[in-house]
Amino acid sequence: MPRHAHRPTATGLPRLRVVFLTSALIAGCASQPGGDRVILSRWTQLGPEGISLRAIVAGDECPQATVDGVVWPLKVRAAAHIGDATAKTGSATTNRAFAPDFPVTSCELNVPAAPHHATLDGWTLPLPLADSKRVVVLGDTGCRIKVPANGAGDPIQNCADEAAWPWRRIATAAARLQPDLVIHLGDYHYREYCDHPALCAPLKEKNVRIGYGWDGWDADFFSPAEPLLAVAPWIVVRGNHENCDRGGEGWMRFLSPVPYRACDNQLIKTASRSVLTTNATNPTYRVNLAGLPTLLVADNAGHEDYRAVGGSLDEVLIFKRNLKALLDLPKTEHAWLLIHKPIWYDLLDAPSQPNALQMALDNALPTNVQFVFSGHEHAFQTLNFVSTADPSRYPAGRPAQVIVGASGTQLEAFDPQSPFYEGESGRHGKERARPDSQRLYEGAAADSGVLINRYSFLLLERTSDEWHGSLRDPDGKIIGNCQLNRSHKQIACDIPGR
Repeated sequence: MPRHAHRPTATGLPRLRVVFLTSALIAGCASQPGGDRVILSRWTQLGPEGISLRAIVAGDECPQATVDGVVWPLKVRAAAHIGDATAKTGSATTNRAFAPDFPVTSCELNVPAAPHHATLDGWTLPLPLADSKRVVVLGDTGCRIKVPANGAGDPIQNCADEAAWPWRRIATAAARLQPDLVIHLGDYHYREYCDHPALCAPLKEKNVRIGYGWDGWDADFFSPAEPLLAVAPWIVVRGNHENCDRGGEGWMRFLSPVPYRACDNQLIKTASRSVLTTNATNPTYRVNLAGLPTLLVADNAGHEDYRAVGGSLDEVLIFKRNLKALLDLPKTEHAWLLIHKPIWYDLLDAPSQPNALQMALDNALPTNVQFVFSGHEHAFQTLNFVSTADPSRYPAGRPAQVIVGASGTQLEAFDPQSPFYEGESGRHGKERARPDSQRLYEGAAADSGVLINRYSFLLLERTSDEWHGSLRDPDGKIIGNCQLNRSHKQIACDIPGR
């Protein structure tokens, strides 16, 4: 039977949460004798150890998986933890991102072989197919809330409005497309804190859950992502919002591709902030799936890419070490690089380039890397370069830069600090069908590319040996179509009306 036959459909999905569980109830379940548990989320992700079956439970006992008829208990990845109440006041000397409340247990089981069927407490888990042809790519999904007591913080995104924050709609629409793989390019958690009494009162009235602990993570990612987690295995890229001085502890507990490691006490915008050296930065790893190019997953979440290389020479050495799997790519393998912060994008000013990542790739990026998929910029953008754009640093030509960062988080169009700010999204002046001819990306102009200022995700589909893409709106309707040309390392997107 084809493995697709084991997949639940996006409609009529059994709910993992039969009832709404408050933090108090979760804590109560976790403390019950006998290890009673409620499974809050379950999914399959792919990493350096192969296939990882994961679950989050309210309780202290992990569930069992049945893999090709053999029963395996999931192991505790991270036990429940209740944080220090004195660290939740929001003063300048405390750090709410350090050791917040996680009254849940994270569980995992690594399956290095290629199983045909897996269930978790009777629920079928998605597994890689023998031939992957449909890939959903998305990024930057969380709901932006970060407001200090003086109110001089980020604009508040309305998490209770699925037009203003469409992540649940996107996850549901993407699940209906029955992808073989989901790639999330980072930034899952944005609900950091809200301290201004007047500005934050409407959120409290709507019971909007906020925080660095389980409440914030569940509301921002796991609960809305549930339909999409159920239909396909995931590859997850770490974003800067998963740095240890922000949502890093949740990343470590739930999504990190390597064994759990508690985040150190780091405070954003201080000397202890997260940078590559302190952020438990993982080495690049590869995922090989039938039907796909080699997928190289890199962690540049702690990279302060806005700093020119002169101020961060140590980061060049870190990148060269951590990018070894990329830089040593065999010449026979075509590859896509998955990395949160783009190598080239419009939020980098010319004085900040070359930065440490660009310098590490100087004359070292393998010629067979065709595309770089990134998030971080809250828009959809493509940048193509002619093969002779930068012969000294990229003698075989630069790969196309594809940015998919508009899958729920407040768009650049709504950010007054962004060069793409318009106060609204859609077909307006900041969207474009060709690059800004005056802008240089690490010293070179882009030859072609589009900028789309709308909530969206990307579906990639392979027919024969060619990959096509369709940019989709939150309900799955096609905004525009793309053609990937691997030999020329370019992606051509036809966006109607642009």
